[in-house]
Amino acid sequence: MKLHHPIRIGIAAFAVSAALAAASVLPAMAAASPSPSATSGACSGSTAARLACIDQRASQAVSAREAALQKMTSDVNDSADITSSDNATLLGQLSADASGLQTLLGTIDADTTVAKALADTKTIVTGYRVFLLEQPKVHLVIAADTETTIESNLQSKLPSIQTAINNSSASAAQKAAAQTAFNDCTTQLAAAQSASAGIVSDVITLLPSGYPGNQPTLVSARDSAQTARSDLGKCKTDIETIRTDLAS
Repeated sequence: MKLHHPIRIGIAAFAVSAALAAASVLPAMAAASPSPSATSGACSGSTAARLACIDQRASQAVSAREAALQKMTSDVNDSADITSSDNATLLGQLSADASGLQTLLGTIDADTTVAKALADTKTIVTGYRVFLLEQPKVHLVIAADTETTIESNLQSKLPSIQTAINNSSASAAQKAAAQTAFNDCTTQLAAAQSASAGIVSDVITLLPSGYPGNQPTLVSARDSAQTARSDLGKCKTDIETIRTDLAS
C-alpha cells in the first residue's frame, strides 16, 4: 500500500528551509550592518565639501536599505503561506521604512551644519535597523507562517495515515514498525507546533527603537523556528519509514 498524498505532504515539510535560511544568519547580520558614517574615513575639507560628502554617503546608505526593503517586500509578496494579516502588517512596516528613509535623506540634504548632518545620518541606522531588525523579522514571520501551514497539512493527513496502517496487508512486524514511526511523527508534529506557535506574535511588532534590547527576542524566535523545522524533518522521515514498511 502506497501513501502517495501523505508522502508529498511529508516532503513539503522541507519547503520551510528556504525561508529559515535567511533567519538563521541573524548573528552575522547583526555584526555586519553597513554604517554610512564608517566608510572611507571621515569627510574633510570646507563645510560645503564635508556636507556634500556626508550627503553622498547618506544617499548610498539609504539606497542600500531601499534595495533590502524592496527584496523583503518581494519575499513577503512571494510567500504562498504568509497570512493575510501578517502580509499587511509587514508590507505596512516596510513601506513606512522606505518612506521614512526618503524623508530623512531630504532632511540630510537640507542640513547646513556638519554636526546636524552627521547626527541625522546616524539615524539611517538607529531609526530603522533595516539589516539588524527588519530583515530577520520579516524572514522569521515568513518561516513561521510557512511552518504553520505545513503543520496544519500534516495534522490533517494523520488520520488517513493511521487508517492506512490499520488496513495494511503488511506483516504484523511491518505494521508495528509503521505504527511506531507514526507515533513518533505525531510527537514530532506536536513539538513543531509548540515551537512555532509564538514566533510571529513575538517578533512582528518589534521596533527599531527597542534595538539592541529586543535582539534576544529575534535570536530566541530563530531558535524556535529551527527547532520546528528539525521536528518537521523528523516527522517526514517517519512518514518515509511508514511508506517503506507498508509497501514491502
